[in-house]
Parts: sequence; structure tokens; C-alpha cells
Amino acid sequence: METCKRRFGQLKVGIIGAGAAGLAAGYQLAEQGISVELFERDKTLGGLAGSFLLDNGYVEKFYHFICLSDFTYLDTLKELKLDHRLRWRLTDMGQYYNGRLYSFGRPQDLFLFPHLGFTDKIRFAREIMKIKSGEWKDWKAMEGVPVNDWLQQTFGPEVFRILHEPLIRLKFGKYAEKLSASWMWARIHRLGKSRTRIRQREKVGYVEGGSQIIMDALGDSIRKRGGKIHLGVQVQGLILDESGVCGLRVDGEEPRFDAILSTVPLPALLRILPAQLSGEYWTHLRNIESIGVICAFLRIKKSLTKYFWTNINDPRIELAGIIEYTNLNPLPHLKGDSIIYLPQYIASTDEKFSRKDDQILAEYIGYLGFINPDFQRSDIREAFVFRERYAQPICEVGFTKDIPEIKTPLPRFYLTDSSQLHPDDRTISNSIGLGKSAAERILKQQSEMIKSKSVGAGLSPAV
Repeated sequence: METCKRRFGQLKVGIIGAGAAGLAAGYQLAEQGISVELFERDKTLGGLAGSFLLDNGYVEKFYHFICLSDFTYLDTLKELKLDHRLRWRLTDMGQYYNGRLYSFGRPQDLFLFPHLGFTDKIRFAREIMKIKSGEWKDWKAMEGVPVNDWLQQTFGPEVFRILHEPLIRLKFGKYAEKLSASWMWARIHRLGKSRTRIRQREKVGYVEGGSQIIMDALGDSIRKRGGKIHLGVQVQGLILDESGVCGLRVDGEEPRFDAILSTVPLPALLRILPAQLSGEYWTHLRNIESIGVICAFLRIKKSLTKYFWTNINDPRIELAGIIEYTNLNPLPHLKGDSIIYLPQYIASTDEKFSRKDDQILAEYIGYLGFINPDFQRSDIREAFVFRERYAQPICEVGFTKDIPEIKTPLPRFYLTDSSQLHPDDRTISNSIGLGKSAAERILKQQSEMIKSKSVGAGLSPAV
């Protein structure tokens, strides 16, 4: 245990991670005059919302889109004076089933789909409308119900077999049986809010310039207010004294802080936490499992389909979907080329996760001939593979009991993780909101400390 000298005056906060949550927290704190310093393992900002340079513009490593209900994202765009870059578009969805590709984005598509009976179609449409119009608190009724049971009871066994079971299995693999129905309810609820009229296709949005625009703007705002962002660095551990956390170990350096906020995934955080931490809070943290994702990124000469998103139900294809991003955002700097994302969710401990890129590309590209028989490998201009070891927490039945509070039992140490969004999904909007919530919690704690103790008497403004 070390002794850390406490400063007086301006509060200094260290933030682990410069993804959407870390940048949003840093931005919020810096706006309030707090000194912030961010530490990011990657060489670019953004985390899962990060991008890379392709020709003369940035393209995201993983696909993202904006829903009409993503109010935090929309408000932040306004704050950063970037809302003029926001674009909305009506999109189409496809369904690949039984060796054939069907349109599935509008209500009339459902009734033209030949593999469901009329009664099942009516039931499906009715239940979707009920979920869309439901109140947010309704998810709590599903918290203790397995997702597969709820889907079958709600939509019927045939709809489940054809539409839902493949999505859950391909998204969560061996964890599918554990998943809480509340997660699926929230996902349907969010996407349903992207339809302003029952007959309309989903209306989703994007930002011209991509997510990199907002990540850079948050970073620039932090720097303009005196904050620091370190890229390409590795946090090895926390420094503690008798009163709590007081610093970080970062590539041989030991910067001191009055408070630390971690915004990295829980499994990554657990590796740097002191071994002596015990108690119910930390036990719950260790109980939360995560699944990784492999995402192949293809730039091709011509469009594969007319759909932004294609769901898959074919035993020959092990993909969670096919996302043709340029059917949402045309990316003019690519001069008519199409961008395809091919995601496969898989545990990072699975041997498939560590396969070589060329093996992954060979398998995933091989699937595209099923979707469009005219597709040729020669259509591919560029191909990349991106991985994330901890992409999605497994929101099991009864998951609420394991969700950690932002303020941990370790004094002056806070954390955010996408598990705290439950039952909502890990969108950029939600991550920004989580980061801002953490910043507000730190500011509130500081205010309480100042009220209860006299800084002038020699006490620290530590939180």
C-alpha cells in the first residue's frame, strides 16, 4: 500500500479508455473545469466506435446507425455543433431463408413472405406493435424469463423457428439459452421507434464523416480545456493508499489522480484490479460473461443487395447478418463502391476467434455467393478483419442483480460498462449517456465532499 500526496484546488480525474463513454465523461468533466487525463490502448479514439482511413475519408471498423430514439447522441451532436451533418434515410431489410432472399422491411413484406401462415403473420404484427407502443418499464416483466421461452410464447413456435431462433443463436452462440427476454424486448422496442408510421420502412440515420467526427470533436473539446489524451498506452494497474485509489500505472509511469474512472470492458478491467479486492460487488463483476465479435469488412465494386441489413436463416451461413452499409450511408468518397460488414459473434476463448485473417475472409466471402449468385471474388477491392474480444455482455436471466453501480466500493474509483445499459443495447448513444452519467456522479460526489469537509482546513477535494 502506498501513500499518495493529495493536491488542493482543481480536481484531477484519470479515465481509462477513450471510447464513446470515456470521451463523453472527459468532455462533461472538462466542461465543468475538472482536469482530465485519458489513457487509451489503441492508437485512435473511439473504441468500438473507432474508424480507419480509407482513401480520403474515415470508415468505421464496426457498423453503427442512429435511431430516432437515440436522444443522447442527437443532443450531443447539437452541443458539438455537428447536427448539420446528420442524415436520415428510409432503409430496407432483407431475410435470407431456405436459399432465397426476401424483402422484410415493410408490413406488406411480412404478408408476402410465403413461409408463415396468415395467423402467424397477424400475431407477429400485433405483438411488434404492442412492444413498440409499450412503456420502457415494461421490460422488467421479462427479466426473469429466458428469451427463447418468451419469443415462442409471444410470437408462436413457427415464427420463432423461422425468424428469431437463428438470430439469437448466431448472436450469442452457446450463451443463447441463458439470455434474458428483457434484452430482446428492448431491442425490438428501440428499432420499432424508428418507424413513424406503421406502413413506413425503418428510418435510421448516420453522420456525414462517420462516428470519427463526433469522437474527434469530443477529444478536441477535452484538449481545448486543458485535458490530455494518451493514445497507444497500456494501463497496467491501479495505485492505492490507505484511503483508496490515487493513481495509475501506465507504461512505467505513475500519474496521480483524485479519482479514477474506468470505461473499458469488465474482463479487461478485472485484469488490472488489485487481487485483494473482495466482497459482493466484485463477485458480481466477475460473474458477468462477455462474447466477442469478428467482423469482416469488404469494399466491393458493386452492390450486393438493395438491403441495408439482411438477417440470415440458413445452416450453411454462420453470420449474424449482412450489413451493406452504403445502402444507408453512400460514402461518396468511395465513388460508388459498396461497403459490406460480415459479423460473427463468438467467445474470445474459442479457437475460431484466433484464426488468421485470410482463413476468416475465405469463409465469410464464400457465403456471399448464396446471397447473390452473381457475386464474384474479383468484385472485392479491399478486405479487412476487425476483432473485439469483449463486444457484448451476456445479459442472463436475472441479470439485474449483477449490474454494477458506477461508484465502486473502492473509494474514488468509478466504472462504466455496457452491462449497466441493461436491458438496452450498447449503442454509441447509450455509451455517451453512460459516460455523462459517470461524470455527473463524480461531480456530485465532489460537491458532497466539499460541503461535508473544509478544504481550507487541509482536507483533500478527493472523491
